[in-house]
Amino acid sequence: MKLNEKIKSFLEDEKKQSIILYVCIAAIMLLWIPLALTKNLAYDQGYTVAMVCHSFGDIIRLCSNDVHSPLYYFIAKIFYHVFFNHIFGIKICSLFFMGIYFWLLAGPFKKEFGFRMSLTMIILSGLLPTFLTHNTEPRMYAMAVTSFSAVCFLGYRLSKEFKVSLAVWFFITSVFSTYIHTYTMLCTVFVYIFLAVAIIVKKEDLKKKITWFLINAAVVSLCYLPWLFSLVSQFGKKAEGVNTEYDSMYFVKDILYEFFSSITYPKNWQVWLWLAIVFISLVFLVVYKSRYIKYVSLTFIMFFAVSFIGIFLSVKNSPCFLGRYVSCIAPLILFAIAAGLNEMKMKLLYAVIFLLAFVPGVFVYRDRVRYEYEKGIDDYLAYAESSFAPDDAIVYADLHNNYLSVYYDENYSFIYGFEDDFNPFDNDETFTDKEQLERVAGNVYLICFDNKNPGWFLSCDYDKVYGFHFLYYDFSIYRIYNFR
Repeated sequence: MKLNEKIKSFLEDEKKQSIILYVCIAAIMLLWIPLALTKNLAYDQGYTVAMVCHSFGDIIRLCSNDVHSPLYYFIAKIFYHVFFNHIFGIKICSLFFMGIYFWLLAGPFKKEFGFRMSLTMIILSGLLPTFLTHNTEPRMYAMAVTSFSAVCFLGYRLSKEFKVSLAVWFFITSVFSTYIHTYTMLCTVFVYIFLAVAIIVKKEDLKKKITWFLINAAVVSLCYLPWLFSLVSQFGKKAEGVNTEYDSMYFVKDILYEFFSSITYPKNWQVWLWLAIVFISLVFLVVYKSRYIKYVSLTFIMFFAVSFIGIFLSVKNSPCFLGRYVSCIAPLILFAIAAGLNEMKMKLLYAVIFLLAFVPGVFVYRDRVRYEYEKGIDDYLAYAESSFAPDDAIVYADLHNNYLSVYYDENYSFIYGFEDDFNPFDNDETFTDKEQLERVAGNVYLICFDNKNPGWFLSCDYDKVYGFHFLYYDFSIYRIYNFR
């Protein structure tokens, strides 16, 4: 038997296919695990750590005044406590849900779409920048990817055949997705719309399917109703003091960087490489008249519609949208690529596409390792341990550097521009007037970005006592005198 025939025979064996898929998953997860074992955090991630230290009731209250749904924080809180109140417990939470996502690809997805598409999806998921950003990030986006992927897959299956078990799981994953993130909820609404159209067009057992669909949609809506009032309130607020002078292209670029580049170290060439992969795949879909064209079309309709809603609200009202908010659609973008690659007959071109994805994937992974193992936080903690006393106070001069308080929370803190209604950080309050510092018994320190120093402390006596670098920021720590 020739080598090609042996390989073909090997790849056609169901058990060996599963072994290959799970070996690929294991390799990806082994590369990702080190990213979960560090204590480095950026601002939004520090917000998560502060949130999970609160009671479930307080999490609901804080979320209702902010822009997020509470379910992620509930689950992250459980992981946090299971892992002995350590930051990596929340990172493991994201990694755990990415593991479920890969299981979906290797199991139910493979059974429905075949080994080749499953393998393509798994490999590309390990290389796609948005996954490399959120795979262990202590934020809700890995969970959103997993839950929404399940919603889409189950919706696809139900559009082909009705089973009670599928309908039940579709209901469960839909409720889960709606409570993970506002924009995941919007995407789930689109899946329901598409499914309703599919049921009506197909006309098979129309009465039965429409009945269960309406019941399902009604119950999911009822489950979300308690949060709907908070959602309306959130979108109805125009943020005070927030710069709303963003044009549409700002958000378009943010989406492209989110999906196709390192967020920490964005590179245009990475975006162009991935856009080339998407374009080539879509060309093959059209040329070979793939049976998946209609599903890919629905993907892009949903992607553009939800993005347009977010961009429109952000430009007209107040910023309430970022590219990562639609990262739950990333698996569907990969599905479009996998479907196009599945039609390719040229093995060399197939290999070239993977090489194009591999190159930026390596660089983005390197950037993630660089970020996770940067020593700036260790430098800060060493200084804080040796210099801060229990009766000292810290003023955080910017909303986006107060997350440092989760590392050293023994001191009382004051934060610029953070409304107390959705401030999850313990021992913190909004700083509005120097008179608030009069009750501080010890020293007052101010921490700020080097290029963003507040003007008020210039009228006081001050010394720069320390500086450190983390991520792409340079921080300065000042000791302030004579503010009373």
